[in-house]
Amino acid sequence: MKKRIHTLISAMSEHMYEREQIIALSLLAGVAGLNTFLYGPPGTAKSLISRRVSSAFEITEYFEYLMNRFSTPEEIFGPVSIKALKEDQYIRKTEHYLPRAEFAFLDEIWKASPAILNTLLTLVNEHSFKNGDMIQHVPLKVLMSASNEIPESDQGLDALYDRFILRLVVPPIQQVNHFHALLQAKPVMAKPEVDSALKIKKHELDEWRIQIYAVQLPDAVLAVFDEIKQRLALNLDELDIYVSDRRWQRVAYLVKAAAFLDQRSQVALNDLFILQHCLWTQPEEIELIAQIVEESILEFGLKYASALDELIIEKEQLEQDILNAFYYTDDVYESYLIADTEYLRVTMNLDEHYKDRTLYLALDKMGTNKDFFAVDVTGEEVRGIVCNYNGGRRCTLKGGYYGLEEVVTPYIKYPKGSLRNVVDDAQVVQLKAQIKQLTAKLQQDAMQQAQAFAHEQQALQSIFVLPAQAEKLAQGMQAREALYQIQQQDCVRLEQLCQR
Repeated sequence: MKKRIHTLISAMSEHMYEREQIIALSLLAGVAGLNTFLYGPPGTAKSLISRRVSSAFEITEYFEYLMNRFSTPEEIFGPVSIKALKEDQYIRKTEHYLPRAEFAFLDEIWKASPAILNTLLTLVNEHSFKNGDMIQHVPLKVLMSASNEIPESDQGLDALYDRFILRLVVPPIQQVNHFHALLQAKPVMAKPEVDSALKIKKHELDEWRIQIYAVQLPDAVLAVFDEIKQRLALNLDELDIYVSDRRWQRVAYLVKAAAFLDQRSQVALNDLFILQHCLWTQPEEIELIAQIVEESILEFGLKYASALDELIIEKEQLEQDILNAFYYTDDVYESYLIADTEYLRVTMNLDEHYKDRTLYLALDKMGTNKDFFAVDVTGEEVRGIVCNYNGGRRCTLKGGYYGLEEVVTPYIKYPKGSLRNVVDDAQVVQLKAQIKQLTAKLQQDAMQQAQAFAHEQQALQSIFVLPAQAEKLAQGMQAREALYQIQQQDCVRLEQLCQR
């Protein structure tokens, strides 16, 4: 199936520059039975895209119409039967019109009159058409629409607009080489010749749509859905983004269809990039929606069910405990007890009278902003000198015969980072045991993450997601795996720190 779908998309995309993903996603929505809206300026091949996509399906009735404000219901739903009118019945002749179509494309859909759009809503929603006294079943399998405008919110079109689950922007050709190729190309066929063996048959479509329901949404995927929904709620004030429960449900079915056509039994994180084409309402929301979807996948989805962040915090705390056990984590000052008070020793050179003189500064004054007097070795205050730590560890001395100023630092016995002379052996044993426990946790978590990523790797080649987005996901997985290796190497380093 996967090869068949890829071949189909390639056939439909031939000579359609920069339109392959749009065609692929439109086909995906068609298989899922979800409606597609193509948004873009005139002349960007929106109609051609629809005709190309229709060539992938086995259909009996194809309906296409370019709507305008003068369009009448007769042009969409069929003319009124004169014969029936003579019998007092208001019945339309729907053959070859929308109520009998299996594949329909409605161009410039929002230009139609409210009467047409209201009838269209019922037709799309219920797949039925009230034709006189009769409720007529509509065999519509695939519906695509297009416009260069978005329906205004106050026109009562929200319900119909919400039925178009996939919303694709169709911009002008961007790359220079493609533009030059377009200038020299012959007009392309509206509907390419597609091998009948490749076409999606009617019975296949019905079977596939049932089988798609069996595709699973793993917990990681559900968590990303939750994250996106929460982020959209947080941005509600910035942009009026509302996603109905119906839309969420059908978007989930769409990503299930992507996994199904890729021959997978579970949706993968890579499939969720499709959500960026389903959640925006106004063009100004497109960039923000794409950012929210990408960040939710890369920053949240890749970390789901992983304890790595917590283990890193645990490792950092363990490292601090090891450093505390083996090294001085702060400067240890040389202190002296004079008259039952603890002092720190400094040597001053304030002026000639006080040159190379030793003073003792009260330890309890360190870190304060109060003036005090130093003492000599006997405990006698040296009142000619005013001392102040200025809230720090270096002390400013002021005074002497010339009223000078000098900043001094107390003598340090053990500098910060130097090895302790005495280590608690019992504590070392405990620390080594903690390192082993942490290493085991990291290995187990890394194994679980590797298993999850193996499933994700299978989905990276999905034709429904841009290669650049899949590459970001691949790089994110590589970065996570590298982070595990770094943490495990750090555990080795911590073991070496304990080998004293």
